[in-house]
Amino acid sequence: MNFILTQNGTLSIGDSTILQINPDQSVYEVIRIIDGKALFLEDHFERLKTSVNIRGFRFEMEFSEFKQNIAELAKLNQKQTGNVKFVLSEFEKENQWSFSFIPHSYPTPNNYAEGVKTGLLFAERENPNAKVIQNLVREKANQMITDQNLYEVLLVDRNGQITEGSRSNVFFVKGTRFYTAPDSVVLVGITRKKVLECLNELAFPISEEAVLASEISDFDAAFLTGTSPKVLSVNCIDNIQFSAKNFFVEQLKAKYNTMIEKYLDEREDE
Repeated sequence: MNFILTQNGTLSIGDSTILQINPDQSVYEVIRIIDGKALFLEDHFERLKTSVNIRGFRFEMEFSEFKQNIAELAKLNQKQTGNVKFVLSEFEKENQWSFSFIPHSYPTPNNYAEGVKTGLLFAERENPNAKVIQNLVREKANQMITDQNLYEVLLVDRNGQITEGSRSNVFFVKGTRFYTAPDSVVLVGITRKKVLECLNELAFPISEEAVLASEISDFDAAFLTGTSPKVLSVNCIDNIQFSAKNFFVEQLKAKYNTMIEKYLDEREDE
């Protein structure tokens, strides 16, 4: 049996219907657990606080309690690997929060080796800097992913610019230069943040500017970043093909994987 942790105690999945979550008044965060350790938890907590502040919610949980709750959830469910979702919802001026393990779909070795298929969806998030539940965009994206057998869809705004994926961030590569949309128009993903740190350490030039959907054929490579995919090459966007084995992206992948290993090693005794 799977358990959910709430401010009112522990619930089984079957009892979760008593949680009164208002999607229009909720923020959330998804954290990856690897070998019992929450990856880049400090960064996730800071982004959560940003989302809370943007929405004007009250949130009084300290980092130590947030971390302890995730550890308790893992113990209750006897899980050392997976994705944990935290939701903070305001209902009738009262806050309600929950921690739960959610289904995850990590890329296969073949996905990493050959890249994945994506398409373009003309849609924009409201308040992209806050990680809030937006069912309309999610439903449109899920439908397109299913209908076209895609891994992900990339969102195109009213100006024809590719901003981000429906559940990921996206980068493009031309030569040694990496392009990604600016912070102001995307949800600033934790993996994206770490990838930018890796690119700086590798001394690869970065342009924080959105790529026009009409110009994607001008680029050598594209890849997604996110909690589940990590750094995942794209082999096509609609009918535009890309190589899944770009020399510079492969260096980035190795650097990012080393960053993960270092983070987990440093928390070996926690």
